[in-house]
Amino acid sequence: GYNSIGIVSSGGAGMALAQWINDGEAPFDLWEVDIRRAQPFQKNRRYLRERVSETLGLLYADHFPYRQMATSRNIRRSPLHEHLKARGAVFGEVAGWERANWFAREGQEREYRYSWKRQNWFDNQRDEHLAVRNGVGLFDMTSFGKIRVEGRDACAFLQRLCANDMEVAPGKIVYTQMLNQRGGIESDLTVSRLSETTFFLVVPGATLQRDRAWLQKHLAGEFVVITDVTAAEAVLCLMGPDSRKLIQKLSPNDFSNETNPFGTFQEIEIGMGLARA
Repeated sequence: GYNSIGIVSSGGAGMALAQWINDGEAPFDLWEVDIRRAQPFQKNRRYLRERVSETLGLLYADHFPYRQMATSRNIRRSPLHEHLKARGAVFGEVAGWERANWFAREGQEREYRYSWKRQNWFDNQRDEHLAVRNGVGLFDMTSFGKIRVEGRDACAFLQRLCANDMEVAPGKIVYTQMLNQRGGIESDLTVSRLSETTFFLVVPGATLQRDRAWLQKHLAGEFVVITDVTAAEAVLCLMGPDSRKLIQKLSPNDFSNETNPFGTFQEIEIGMGLARA
């Protein structure tokens, strides 16, 4: 509600809201009050009662960097959650997803000690950074939003919304942005063309609802179906200079530059399953 700070801000808020309604786009970055930042599950009354009580209680507390909410947790977890937890993962939350932010060493407490100085997990993060930069590391990024855009007009539809060229062959990955009429960035995403009529969009987990709404809003009679498939697929990121060497030991597929160059993907066998890589 509009109390204390809200009343002081009402003039500017009214101006921004009027421009937003009139122009159809926010006049500047208003993400913190954009209804599309909310996830569908967040209208659950138990969730709201616990989370709102905590956030209101923190209003005048120290707003430490990296602070994690304590209430309404463990709403969404990846298939690897328990495996990561068993290896010392200390989790943070984004859009309801539990994500491993750092890994505690054996005997180290698994909690944040908030400070305006160096964080208690600094050395853990440094070691992880160096391991990936010099070798290889595996990241669970299942919390990324995933959207399928498919239909006979899918390519033309995305070509109209995206800054980069979407008219690519199946098997190609395109890094791009979706832009508004002013040329401002509405979404930062990667697009994989699965077939002539199917595209797979990967967007930040926190902006999934906003990005999906942007796509739906700009459908203009095209024969296109837009589907949120975030919960249907996990995402693992293998990174570092030794990443190809490691995955080549685990899969019979060819990961050479000639077969699997930058900006492409292929269906691979790994373990007893199939994946896109």
